[in-house]
Amino acid sequence: MEYYDKLFRDYLNEEGGVSIAGSNFLRDIILQTLDESLYNEAYLEWLDQRKVTFIEKADEILEQFDQEDRFNNIKGIYTRGMLIPFIGAGLSIPSNYPGWTDFLYKLHKQSEIEEEKFDHVIKSGDYEEAAQLLLENLTPGSFFEQIENIFSATRIINGVIQRIPSVFKKSVITTNFDNVIDRCYSAENINFDEILIGKDALLLPKILAEGKTVLLKLHGVATNTRGRILTKEEYISHYQESRGLIDVIEVLSHNSLLFLGCSLTVDRTILCLRELMHQKGHSNMPRHYAFLKLENEAERISRQKELAKANIFPIWYTDDHNECLEALLEKLIEGNTDE
Repeated sequence: MEYYDKLFRDYLNEEGGVSIAGSNFLRDIILQTLDESLYNEAYLEWLDQRKVTFIEKADEILEQFDQEDRFNNIKGIYTRGMLIPFIGAGLSIPSNYPGWTDFLYKLHKQSEIEEEKFDHVIKSGDYEEAAQLLLENLTPGSFFEQIENIFSATRIINGVIQRIPSVFKKSVITTNFDNVIDRCYSAENINFDEILIGKDALLLPKILAEGKTVLLKLHGVATNTRGRILTKEEYISHYQESRGLIDVIEVLSHNSLLFLGCSLTVDRTILCLRELMHQKGHSNMPRHYAFLKLENEAERISRQKELAKANIFPIWYTDDHNECLEALLEKLIEGNTDE
């Protein structure tokens, strides 16, 4: 796959090029040109060793908080084809796209909104209200132009998000406005049969039952206001009924979700999942999971209790975000014949 090809070339070239008669040549080009079979052999050996290293890393992660049993359950759901990735901004950040909080604060610097007021709204988790304040202060034209400038830009893709197409080949859910996921799947020659926006999510069970590949952009895209949900005004417009978003989240909850790159603090998705659990009971809804970085070990138990209210159960990791996620994904597909 393209992701591994680039990493292998970087590995070969990490000591720099080779100087011959005053000219500099890259090591990967030299090896591949002189002996392609040797290049391929070296690539496969490097790939096998990389997988072994990441499996060992995953085992260390799972052992740290006694998480092996939970992970094995997640793997069983994945093997049965019932696990859907829910991708958050954390997987686009390595490609130089901002997370929600950073994006809103970036725009706040160009506004006249009182800093204390804005901080209070952000810390309360009401991101739609923060975006609404910015929209009204900056004027719609300026606000929308900034969204397009930042999230529709085609940047170099970096990070573990490039592994997602090889792990999840059928369906993906995201709240991201950018096109990183689309481009990752395109690079692996996987074309989505359907791309759903916002409330189109209600069609998801039917599409999955038909065996189609589907990308659901729950909050829409940067370049089109149709289905886009960022401001409070947009939220009300798309989910006017009191149960609008809850109905969508309930549809998404027909399968188990695996949250990746999501902070899972107080937001509308979490609140809707909590409401569903309150209405239906934990035993009547599929469990959801998350690969989640633990920022403060002293808060692990309290965070776990809060997540459980939304029927979300985490696999914690404490080291490098990108490395740990790749290790856990490698462990997830270990032994899978479709890999």
